[in-house]
Amino acid sequence: MAADVRRPVDRWLVLFALALVAVGMVWIYSASAIKASQNHAAATAFLTRQLMGGGIGIAIMLALSQVDLATLQDHPRPLMATYFILVVLLAAVLVIGPKVNGAHRWLRLGPMSLQPSELFKPVSVLVVSAWMIRNREAWANHRDALPKLLGLAGILLVPLALILREPDFGTTFLIVFVALMVVFLGGAPKWIFAVAIPVLGALGTAFVVLSPYRLARVTSFLHPEADPLGKGHQAMQSLVAVGNGGFMGVGLGGGKQKLFYLPEAHTDFIYAVIAEEAGLIGTLAILALFVGILWRGYRIARRVGDSYLKLCAMGFMLLLVVQALMNMSVVLSLAPNKGIPLPFISFGPNSLITSLVCLGLLLSISKETSA
Repeated sequence: MAADVRRPVDRWLVLFALALVAVGMVWIYSASAIKASQNHAAATAFLTRQLMGGGIGIAIMLALSQVDLATLQDHPRPLMATYFILVVLLAAVLVIGPKVNGAHRWLRLGPMSLQPSELFKPVSVLVVSAWMIRNREAWANHRDALPKLLGLAGILLVPLALILREPDFGTTFLIVFVALMVVFLGGAPKWIFAVAIPVLGALGTAFVVLSPYRLARVTSFLHPEADPLGKGHQAMQSLVAVGNGGFMGVGLGGGKQKLFYLPEAHTDFIYAVIAEEAGLIGTLAILALFVGILWRGYRIARRVGDSYLKLCAMGFMLLLVVQALMNMSVVLSLAPNKGIPLPFISFGPNSLITSLVCLGLLLSISKETSA
């Protein structure tokens, strides 16, 4: 169980994350001001919404940093209740959620919106980590391991199927990848992965091939120049923005690609806007901040004594870092577009709140470690 004496939170982790939030606020305004004005709104419309999300997220982060997650092992009812509530919300999205850009991902709550798939990310880490610890004796026996892992797969199947149905393949991929890493770190037999990875790869390939829009994304990723004004437009314009930035960038506010050349400039492709305006130096600075989160998250996981908290820490850290790498890979045309935002930076109050939730949970675990 957790140590009796709670220590101060990891201040370096707070510094790295809040620095990313600050960068996000600056470039959300830079990337969205003209778009907001064109829509007859105030130039700060997107920034204001992000600031509200940041305020809510920081309040939640501070509250979660005081929680003792180790108690979930003995009292799992709050986690189970949260899981079932999110499953209901994910189902409600498909029934009553508005369709935006061909997808049902949000629930309208007056002037605000709720994206349950975002909130399910940290919950999935808590669920998988708890399952791995609760059934740890089964991992030494091949006969017992497979039924237990199939039981875990069954728990994740319904929410993941609902997220995939929205459709949101990127979030589904992220959750599955992080869950597999937690299962691996939790001591599952290695032969399980020799079976699971090819099966998941085949299922993922089938989803891509059988879905015209996903197949078009992969095709445009491989050959964006074949349709520069259509499916390859985002990839081409993103690379133009990165190329324009060079080493030093053109200066804050001086980017051209955000002027309706680069779609989703303030959300999924904000890293390209930063690359154009802050250059290679700016993009490397952001990468360094995420490496800092990787370092502190790994350090927290390595030093904590409780096995459940160790798995949770690795899971939360991976959620943030792997999602960041996925977004950067898309911007640099190293991976097909998945509609994944850059944690802490991209516009999206739900995404920002979820990132701060992961941060708050990591901070809570850091209080169980040495300074």
